[in-house]
Amino acid sequence: MSVGITDPVEAGLGAVVTGFDLDSPVPEAEEALRRAFRASPVLCIRGCKATPESFTRCARIFGTPKRELLGIMRDPACAEISLVERKQGISTATGKAAIFGSQWHTDDSFMAVPCAATLLYGEIVPPKGGDTAFTNMHAAYEALPDEAKSRIQGLKAVHMFQARRNVSPVPERTPEEEAQTPPVTHPLVRTHPETGRKALYLNPNRIDRIADMPLAEGDALLDELIEHATQPAFVHVHGWQPDDIVIWDNRCTMHRASPHEGDHPRRLLRILIEGTVPV
Repeated sequence: MSVGITDPVEAGLGAVVTGFDLDSPVPEAEEALRRAFRASPVLCIRGCKATPESFTRCARIFGTPKRELLGIMRDPACAEISLVERKQGISTATGKAAIFGSQWHTDDSFMAVPCAATLLYGEIVPPKGGDTAFTNMHAAYEALPDEAKSRIQGLKAVHMFQARRNVSPVPERTPEEEAQTPPVTHPLVRTHPETGRKALYLNPNRIDRIADMPLAEGDALLDELIEHATQPAFVHVHGWQPDDIVIWDNRCTMHRASPHEGDHPRRLLRILIEGTVPV
């Protein structure tokens, strides 16, 4: 079966791959996936029934998997895979599940060397709801007026696991995990190491402040940039189907999860791909 790849669906994001053989991939098909991912920083590989082994093999097409920081999220059978499940984050006060990632964010920005990309496999998805929205941070940066680009060029933001501006539930860390995640500083404008394109590098859930700027002034600037970057014109919404594998580039996108109705189970397998220091 030959691999088919659609054009990106919305905002330059959301290309769909069909006909990829997850169990017996060939080099030409793997290279086609890499080309498609460079063209569309959100890519859906559709209709592949995956095992942890084949999912990990697929991830290696895009780079080297890295181990999830939080031990409570790791799959005990495979250190490279973390689990995202409906049952996680049940509140003892309300009995309801917290929706981790329900606010705009980019994965791993609290690390000195954030992951380059994330893969999610929809092992169990609800029949309705649970969509994931993505926003194109290349397009958001390129749409800024020249005056705004000049204003933010060279500025850096302080990212933290538990930031002052945090707006979503944050899992608890062990003392060892806390020691691995001190505050880090990253540029507000990031240059993609493979394409050379610039993108806004924002994470509303992890940025604590803009470095060397009064808090009120920095907060106002961050609010302005976040509002700009999450306009509908830059956003693609992925509606999950069973056995979807979705990969996105954290160096030039943000994403957020949406809730789903009822008590339907939901189980996603996640792999992070090693990245480089943002510049």
